[in-house]
Formats: sequence, C-alpha cells, structure tokens
Amino acid sequence: MIKVWYVFGLVFCCAAVQAATVTVSPWVPIFKGVDLASGQQQATVTGERIHRTMCMRIDLTDPSIELFTTPKCTNCGTYETLAENTSLFLEGNGMQVAVNGGFYSSSLGPNDVPLGTPEDVLGLAISRSEVVSTANNPSYAATFLFTEDNQAFYVPTNSPPTNTAGIYTAISGSRTLLINGVNVQAPNPSDLDPRTAFGLSQDRRYLYLMTLDGRQPGWSDGADFYNTGEWLLRFGAWDGINVDGGGSTTMVMADCSGGAVRLNRSSFVAAYGRERIIGHNFGVRALPLLAEKTATVSPGTTTALITWQTGFPANTRVEYGFTTNYGSATPLDSRLTTNHVATLTGLAQGSNYYYRAVSEGETETFSAACRFTTLRPLSVSEMFPLTQSWAYTTNNLDGVNWKTASYDDSGWMGQGPGLLHVLETSAGVAPKNTVMPPLTTGLGIPRTYYFRTHFNFTGDKSAVSLIFSNYVDDGAVFYLNGTEIYRLRMANPPAVITAISNATGVPCMGSPQSGDALTICPDVFSVSGGALVQGDNVMAVEVHNYITSSDLVFGTALLKNTMETQPPLLQMFFEDNVVTLFWNGAGFVLQESSDIGLLPNWTDVPGPVTVSPYSVTNGTSTFYRLRN
Repeated sequence: MIKVWYVFGLVFCCAAVQAATVTVSPWVPIFKGVDLASGQQQATVTGERIHRTMCMRIDLTDPSIELFTTPKCTNCGTYETLAENTSLFLEGNGMQVAVNGGFYSSSLGPNDVPLGTPEDVLGLAISRSEVVSTANNPSYAATFLFTEDNQAFYVPTNSPPTNTAGIYTAISGSRTLLINGVNVQAPNPSDLDPRTAFGLSQDRRYLYLMTLDGRQPGWSDGADFYNTGEWLLRFGAWDGINVDGGGSTTMVMADCSGGAVRLNRSSFVAAYGRERIIGHNFGVRALPLLAEKTATVSPGTTTALITWQTGFPANTRVEYGFTTNYGSATPLDSRLTTNHVATLTGLAQGSNYYYRAVSEGETETFSAACRFTTLRPLSVSEMFPLTQSWAYTTNNLDGVNWKTASYDDSGWMGQGPGLLHVLETSAGVAPKNTVMPPLTTGLGIPRTYYFRTHFNFTGDKSAVSLIFSNYVDDGAVFYLNGTEIYRLRMANPPAVITAISNATGVPCMGSPQSGDALTICPDVFSVSGGALVQGDNVMAVEVHNYITSSDLVFGTALLKNTMETQPPLLQMFFEDNVVTLFWNGAGFVLQESSDIGLLPNWTDVPGPVTVSPYSVTNGTSTFYRLRN
C-alpha cells in the first residue's frame, strides 16, 4: 500500500511499514535562491510521535539574497528591540520569507505582550552591521554569523565572545544541535515542544530555517532537541542551533502583494487565533522567481503605480477594483512597448484592491493579477505607556461631573502606575504594579472603580487618530476631556451607565484563562482625535465588574497616528526614442524647463498634466519636475 500526503502543495510518498514513517518532500523553489520543503513523521503504533516540519533552504551564494533581523530600538533605554509578530516583521520590512528569531525577555515579563513593547534580546544579535544585543549571556551562545556578502560562520559556544568585525548579521540560540554533522543532543522523550532551528550546510552554501510544530494532538506533538537536530540533518544541515520555539514558532512567506502567509501551524495561533508578539525575528529578502512575468505595485495613499515588462512589444492596460470582478480600468495605452506603467487614481486610503495588468502584442499576451493595499500616511508615536499613573477611587460618582479637566481628584483614594488591580493572582496578568483595596478576600469588591490621568497634546488634532491598548477586567467606559469615546463590554448607548452597572462580559474569551486580563489578549480600539485639546488633556475611565467577578484589573497605553504627506518620486522609462514619465501621488502638476541655470523658467506641461504617466518623444534637452 502507498500513502500520499499533500502539504502546502508539496507531494511526497512512502511505502507503509510497521514503524513511525518519516518522509521529506522535494525542494520547491518559492523565490530566487529560496526553496521550501516539508517533512512528516507519521505514527503507526501507540507511543510514537507525530511530527510536521517546514524548512526553507536559503542559497547564500545568490547575490540577490539579503539576511535581515529585528533592528535595534534607538530610544528604548536598556532594552534593545520593539515587539511585533513574525508576519508584521515580514510585511513591514519587505521580506519574502521570515521565521521567529532569538530568545528575548520583555519589559512586561516573559509572556505575550502588546505590540511595540520594549524587549531585551538574549545572546548576540546583529542587524545590518549594528550590534542589537551583545554576547553577554552564556546560556544563549550558539551563534551563526554572516558577512554582508553572506559568508557564514558557526560558533557553537560564543562565550567568551568572538570578534564581530565585518559581521553584517548574527543570531544566537539556546544550544547547539549539530556540530560537523553529528547530533550532539541526547534524546529526551518527555520534552515535547514546537521548535525553531537554524542550520548550515557543510560547504556553507545553504542556510536552513526550520520550524517543527507541536502541542497539537493529531497534527504534530512537538519534539525534543535531539529529534529537532535529526530533522535538520534530513534537510541537509551539517551544523545547527536551536532558537526560540514554543508558541513563538512561526514561518511565513510573502504572497504576490507582499502580505504574509503562514506556512506552519503555530500552536499560539491554534490556541488564540493570532500570532504571538515577540521580541526578535529573522527574515530574508529575495527576488521573484520570474521577475519578467510579474508586475510590481507601489501603492500610495490615493494612487498606485503598477509597472511590468513583457519582453515583446505590447499595449498597456490595468483593470482594478475592490473585488476580483474589478470594475475600473486605466485608459488603454495603445503604444507597443516592452516597459509598461499605469497609474491608478482616486483610490481610498488604507483599502484593499485587486488588479490585473494586461498587455496584448501582435501574437502574444501578458497578464499578471494580484492585490495591494493603499497606504495610510501615518506616523505612530506613544502618548503614554501602559505604566501610566492614574488616580483612583471607588466612591459612587453618579451625578458628579468627574470626567472633565476642571474636576479636582486630589481627594481620591490613591494613585499609582498600571496595571492597577484588586485581588488579581494570575501570572498571565502583567505588569501588576498598583494594588487597590480591598486587600483581603471575603470583604467583597466594589462594582465600579474610577480612574483619571493627564497627558499633553500639541499639533493638528484633525490629522490624528488615537489607539488604545488596554487590559481590562471586566468592562469599561472611556472618556476624553469629558466626552465619552468608547464602551468596552458594557451596555451599548443609549443605555445609561451607573455605579451599579454590570460589565456584559469578561476578557480573553476562548483562552484557557478566560476572565483574566491576560497579556496575550489586550483589548485594542481606535478613535478619532476630535475630543483632543491643545495642552493638558484628561482621560477618565470607569471600570465595571462582571456580576460573578471577585477581582478587577485596569491599565491603558495610548498611541497616536499622525497623518504625514509623502512627496512623490518622479521616474521615467526610455524606449524607442520615447520618454515616459510617471509618479505616485495625487495633487501634483508636471512642469518643464529647457534651462535650470541661475534663473530657471518652469512652466506647466500643457494640459496641464496632473496624472501619471506622460510620454514625450525625445528631442531637445528638457528638464521636468512636479509642483503641488
């Protein structure tokens, strides 16, 4: 009998035998210099383990390959990076593939944390020649190092630290797995976890990035360090290290639009429906397999540039819209060229679009379809942290105007940094900073606690939106300068909220610790900046307990998104004595001048030309610019 498995489009087979069946798929190219394979250990008798692995093979001799790790945070004090999940790391840095990286410790503890939390990387980490973390922890000293041209070096125990002169990228793990083709770990059948491991081939041509799923009965049980090393050997590694695993184990690749697609089954996603936010990631930039068969998209806020090459003379046209039915199209450019550009205009900011680029020649046709997302020209910055200090009280404030700046809260019960809590004992709730009364159980707990804090704002509030990341056990109503802005697990308006109102639910529904304000499931919402004022602002929050709850937790971090203007880049194609000028952006006019000496004479190109592209037959020397 023959068994056949299909894993992410890869097909492999093996003969059935009365033992755990181990199979490895062929390598399949997914980007230039990047191949993907999968592995499986299928249990056939009781007591055998199920393994599912994915492995990427990176050709370090390919000159287009660039290795990249989480960069250093420049304003985090003693901390080194900012937390994000692996998909956001890939998308935000233009990677083609990525996996979770080295071990780390958080400013908020070891658990999942809010996006952007400062982190401390454990062991040596270098990103683009900048030392992110020094080799100051002998427990995380198994290290891979790479020069800018991807020459690889392996230091099984980087303690004392090796010389890092000329090193462009470095990553460390918790232990060595393979040295010179030998598995140096001993089997430990009781140690079953998801694993992420890196390997190098004997000739140092290939870097292997491997994930092994776990904690998912029936899919993959996880593995010890010995079996993790065995899988690296099967994929072709000669040397190998273990990097951070568990719920952090994640492997992603970019789709046609640069969006992240998960390749493995993360145990954290299986449990909580999203990727874990972690302190370190590792990625690779690579070229498409067939660049001449793809279209490149440069999205703006309300426009998008789409460029492609056909290799044969053809016309130019793009269909686009919110669905794959498209519905809109650029004007047909009937010129027969090999370099093509189309500008999509009138797009909605921060929206998803589908498109199809079509070029028809005399005997051949080109077509490339994908999707993209227009930009929101935003700069994110922190207004106040999760550890912001709040005044608090449990006095019944029904009928009291306690939410405005003029209210005096100096007589309230106390104040302290978040998280503020009452009788909270869960280790998954962090950071627990301020204990509020009652301090002992059995005395009952007030239904409602009231909180106030101040922060400063300057700037254009119409160009700002506010993002709140909260840990609330159980429900809350938020006010900014006396104006209600959000209700979280409370009765919807126009219901009146009073001191005896119950929360309508509890946090972290669906998690094993449902009802606790866990770091793995913050409550995040955003509102406009319309209620902001110049100078001093007051946030007021009333937190309500669920009817059966005997504890309470509150903490809020506030970020702001600020709109920014992105200047366009004027570009050109030159083909068959024709110059095609194009740019990405709305509200600009193309100008020309025959002389840009001391007194340049700029005039609008007749039309005037306000939409890209613009083509002109090459003749006398002419200079072009954009004005708004």
